[in-house]
Amino acid sequence: MTPASAFVSEVANELSTWPGVTIGRRVDEAAVVSYGHIELGLLYPEQSVAEIHFLDAEHDELIEEGEAEPAEASPDSTGVSHSLHGPSDVTAVLELFDRRYREVRGDDGPYVSSDPA
Repeated sequence: MTPASAFVSEVANELSTWPGVTIGRRVDEAAVVSYGHIELGLLYPEQSVAEIHFLDAEHDELIEEGEAEPAEASPDSTGVSHSLHGPSDVTAVLELFDRRYREVRGDDGPYVSSDPA
């Protein structure tokens, strides 16, 4: 495991503790992060990149504010991506996943481990 892919593993380990979140694997080794039947995003260990799905307006806002880059997987994707090279990237990626997680759940505040399921 490369140091950068260890950061991807750290994100996956944290996400797997969130109520209702599951982590699956695709044939290409990407980790699929889902809440119920809704795909929240993907983790690419080999590229040390996370891709999180957002709707157009929020997608554009995150890119304009410099919080993420356009997703590289598909030119017409509504996802944003963020590279993982250090602890600050882990925090940033978890914040992006939290934003999407709250959107899907209909929550107002950020998830914390003491929240009820």
